[in-house]
Amino acid sequence: MKRNVGHSIYLLLCLGILLLANSCKQNNTENNTQNVTGFGFFNRIPGLWNGPVSSSTTAGSFNTWYIDFRPISAGQVSQFSLLDTNTVNNISFFIVKYNDQLKIAMRTEGCHHDTCCVTYEVMDSVAESEGYYRFSDFVKGKKRAVTTFKFTNDKLVVTTYTNKFNTSDTLVWHSTWNAKSGSKNNTLEAVSHFNYPQPVMTRDFSNAFNNMTESIFFKFDNDPYSSLSQPYVGSMTINISVAANLPVNNSDQIFLVFTTEPLFQGLAYKPDNLKYISRYVLLGASSKSYQLKNVHPGKYYLYSLIDRNHDGTYMTGDYMSSNITNTFTLGDSQNISVNTSIDFIIP
Repeated sequence: MKRNVGHSIYLLLCLGILLLANSCKQNNTENNTQNVTGFGFFNRIPGLWNGPVSSSTTAGSFNTWYIDFRPISAGQVSQFSLLDTNTVNNISFFIVKYNDQLKIAMRTEGCHHDTCCVTYEVMDSVAESEGYYRFSDFVKGKKRAVTTFKFTNDKLVVTTYTNKFNTSDTLVWHSTWNAKSGSKNNTLEAVSHFNYPQPVMTRDFSNAFNNMTESIFFKFDNDPYSSLSQPYVGSMTINISVAANLPVNNSDQIFLVFTTEPLFQGLAYKPDNLKYISRYVLLGASSKSYQLKNVHPGKYYLYSLIDRNHDGTYMTGDYMSSNITNTFTLGDSQNISVNTSIDFIIP
């Protein structure tokens, strides 16, 4: 009896110590999140988003931009996308050390034709209860660039202002993206894998912008956090064929669409499921293969089409792949090869 009582007391003591340790750990995590201004942003941004882009830039405006934000580490969330054949836009949010404080940084990599730049901004203004977050240039602050994010229920408005590469004395409107949430199911695996979000530093930016007048890079070789070095992504090579009996002109474009849920139920097309678009790419009609880098791990559905009358839609007379159940799964750091054949005329 005495032995049993003593054993029970020992177990209770151990349990008490474990509970205390977990409580301290939780309190430390909460205190750490309070040390990162705007940490709630990491809970709001993950997911599939889509909506029109209006722009004053040479890239122009776009009817719909689909992006897929997912955690790629405990303290980072990223998306990698193409707006059209000539326009790349990759965005990452992560925690950095800067001026001896933990800050949320935004990295934007934009390319139009052969002209690219990488811009870094730091979160400098927050209204958590209102879903408002503002970023500005690390060095020059609001004098060079400002990007605001406003979350309202399932809506997101992103607005950017710049000084047009120092050609304007004041900030002028650059672009606005009016997006709506498609789904957050795409994030579940990564959230669980990393126990995301955690207030952990991704990069030390203490000296990242030394001797610079603004936090923008026009060459990738001195970029302090290259997109090629970002974790928890893979790549996929898509091999494309077009049936010999389907005539194709040089002006035609191949459209590859990757979704996280199917666009068809049996043979029935489900247009509402366009909200599950994760990524897409437009290619020349003569393209035989294409490699997409920085792809989030997970299961995807692949659809391939050709818009024959160039009206921006895929309707009667256009081409598509008859394989409407073409699925594959990409793992972390994997490079997989996927085949698609465009062989069907839409009736």
